[in-house]
Amino acid sequence: MLPAPIELERIYKGIALLDAILSPEWESRYFSFDATWAPSQRMASMRNGSGDDRIICFTPDGIFFKAFWHEYPHEDPDAIFAGLPSTLASQRAEPAFEPSLVTFGGWHDGSRWTLRGNSEPVADDLAILGGDPERYRSYAAAYFGLTVTLDAIAHVLAGAPVDAAIVRRIHPERTLDDIAGELTAYASRP
Repeated sequence: MLPAPIELERIYKGIALLDAILSPEWESRYFSFDATWAPSQRMASMRNGSGDDRIICFTPDGIFFKAFWHEYPHEDPDAIFAGLPSTLASQRAEPAFEPSLVTFGGWHDGSRWTLRGNSEPVADDLAILGGDPERYRSYAAAYFGLTVTLDAIAHVLAGAPVDAAIVRRIHPERTLDDIAGELTAYASRP
């Protein structure tokens, strides 16, 4: 359902950078990536402005994943996270992640994904994390009302270096200076 951790982080950084290029205001972005969430931890987040969110915390000990869709029944966090490795317990308890509000969640322990809960509301959201440029293009058209060229999207999702020409191809009114912080997160290595 989700790519391998290193691919997921690369794809997510790309999606967050594309959102940053398309939307100058952080509050209007759907996807974000924080390369300095905590020491040795990176956090990918999604929020749609309607009360739904998703958190993916990348740590040296694995990945913590939590999603909440407000229009669906809450799942029991104890059932979703039963068997969570102790090395990821601090992410489950993190107040910023609203641990009691969960629809779907799980972790990657270094060898495989364990995901539980109601996957129906997150299916489209998870599909974009597969890294298909067409999926991002469809999302950008619906969310931002903009059409972005597939090859520019593919370039960013592949983790390739981003220069002024790529930024202009994605959004002609944006510059490298506009996305300096996001570009640093995009270029960071785990």
